[in-house]
Amino acid sequence: MLSDIRIKFSFFFPLIIILFFGNSVLNGQENPEILEPGINCIYGMQFDSANIFFSDYIKKNPSDPSGYFFSSMIEWWKINVNKNDVTSDDIFLSKVNTTIKVCDDLLDVNERNFRALFFKGGALGYRGLVRSLRDSWLQAAEDGKQALNLLQEALEIKPESKDALLGIGIYNYFAEYVPEYYPFIRPLMIIFPKGDRIKGLMQIKEAVNGAVYAKTESMYILAYLNITYEKNYQESEYYSRKLYDKYPENPVFEKYLYSSLVGLSRFPEALEGWLSILKKNRDNKTAYGNKFVQREALYYISLCLLKTERINEAESYLFECYELNKQIDSEATSYTAFTNLLLGMFYDIKGDRNKASYYYDAVLSMKNFSNSHAEAEKLKKNGYR
Repeated sequence: MLSDIRIKFSFFFPLIIILFFGNSVLNGQENPEILEPGINCIYGMQFDSANIFFSDYIKKNPSDPSGYFFSSMIEWWKINVNKNDVTSDDIFLSKVNTTIKVCDDLLDVNERNFRALFFKGGALGYRGLVRSLRDSWLQAAEDGKQALNLLQEALEIKPESKDALLGIGIYNYFAEYVPEYYPFIRPLMIIFPKGDRIKGLMQIKEAVNGAVYAKTESMYILAYLNITYEKNYQESEYYSRKLYDKYPENPVFEKYLYSSLVGLSRFPEALEGWLSILKKNRDNKTAYGNKFVQREALYYISLCLLKTERINEAESYLFECYELNKQIDSEATSYTAFTNLLLGMFYDIKGDRNKASYYYDAVLSMKNFSNSHAEAEKLKKNGYR
């Protein structure tokens, strides 16, 4: 169980409909570097500074959609670091709608305005993402389809755009992968072209190596894909470390790095990292100070302590995670299941088979998350170690 254990189809839409947008939308800007300080503030979780930067940019360039678009990305990253928090949704949607209006004004004058097509598509893509996070699947699919159409129009105008390869790769990867693993979404995929997972992965890697503006977005996506789907933890460590080295205050990048180390069984290093994340959470550091970051850190700290045979130290973290699950979740989640699994392992190590079996049975009474039932059955029968 690595990275975001709450993984569901909602991450498909950020990637299918982010498309070429991310940083690559700067491709049509004469001096794209002028926006880099503001974009770096977004990735660095310096939201107040980013707001000041883009507010000033919009005042100076009221007809340029890029300022409005990246202003909306401030709100998106507030959502991204805690997807359960809806407090930024309305501001995000308002900023997105303003971006779309500015783009439409440009398209009324010239329907082949490359930058207007890009930014409108990007705005629709991220709106679709947030709608998918809020389980508005039909609206999300409609936004995604419109974003894809705008992208295709933009590519007809600028087919040489190397950064655009990122979006092609993202689409190809997920358009094949998601319908196979998330059957409930197959009916919505009828409106989308067929994908190619292997080809998509290669295209995203090519974007990392050759893109001018989309390097950060490309590495972010590759770190996520390799942790979540490919289970290639060496690759995910490589990309997430680059991201974290550049943006050490970004909890998403930092969690990807230490999740990768867990996947590589480098538990002492991972433990040090997750303890650092928990400290930032307890200090209420920007983007870290929420219960979901706290729970993730507690879970991985507990796992790393068990794996490094620091059993007595694991107990307090385990039970704090167990209690936090009850506060956060109204019904069982993968965190609930795997925390109970760790508790069973903990009591197995302590030599208390009755308590261990109690927690394994608890896992078996829940929905099967990934391999949780198989693990619980095996541990109940054979014990841990």
